[in-house]
Amino acid sequence: MGEQSQQRRRATRSTGEAEPLNLPIAQKTGKTGAGSQTDEYAFDVGMADNPRTPTSVVPYLQQRTTGPQSPPPPAVPRRQRTRDLARQTRTFEKPAPPPPPKKKAQKNVHWLLPLGVGMLAMLALWLIGSTFLAWGIQRYNDVIYGNPRTFQTDAVVGHGDSPEHPSHFIAVNLNRQAIVIEFKAGDPAKSVSYVAPVYIAGDGGDLAPITVEFKDVNDDKRTDMIIHIHLPSQDQLSVFINDGKGFRPVTSNDKIHLDGKPG
Repeated sequence: MGEQSQQRRRATRSTGEAEPLNLPIAQKTGKTGAGSQTDEYAFDVGMADNPRTPTSVVPYLQQRTTGPQSPPPPAVPRRQRTRDLARQTRTFEKPAPPPPPKKKAQKNVHWLLPLGVGMLAMLALWLIGSTFLAWGIQRYNDVIYGNPRTFQTDAVVGHGDSPEHPSHFIAVNLNRQAIVIEFKAGDPAKSVSYVAPVYIAGDGGDLAPITVEFKDVNDDKRTDMIIHIHLPSQDQLSVFINDGKGFRPVTSNDKIHLDGKPG
């Protein structure tokens, strides 16, 4: 019992509560007996173990009074996620395909338009081609005939010449004039010049080559001379008749045939 009392006192001291004052209860008088009777409250045995020293000071014990306390505020329940809630499923939307390209409205084109464009293109090609061709021909003539245009050949025409000593002919385009020089039997001292009665007009006439050809054109058994003037568009001819001593220009009385048939 003494140990329990000490434990209660220690618990009281540790909690800070005032230790209850245990006073001895007076015995009831009026009844005598062999044994003394106590009140219905049990006497604390621990008081006998540690008797308090008598003092004239009555300790004032201020009992700890607790007033009415306001109830604590209700706790806010935490929002808990229940597992049984349906999970939100993510929906992935496929990107919309790009819109098809808009077809341009086909415009009705008149059939004459492509035809005209084609003709213009052909004309441009023809102009370019003809210009390039003319340029190429001039470069070729520069190499073959030089400048001024000059042509040379030998022929036996019956002017004191022979196959061993043929006559030498030089044809020149000099200032738009076709000139042929004959060296009879190849002798420069016996040279004779012939001028074609034709003025070489037109574009590039001063660059037209001059050549000569020999054949009988009037069936007199003599070799006549034909002068060729090579123009870009066509050839011009000038005929000289062989009279046995030299060449003379053709007259209206001469019946000539350039194709080999008598005229």
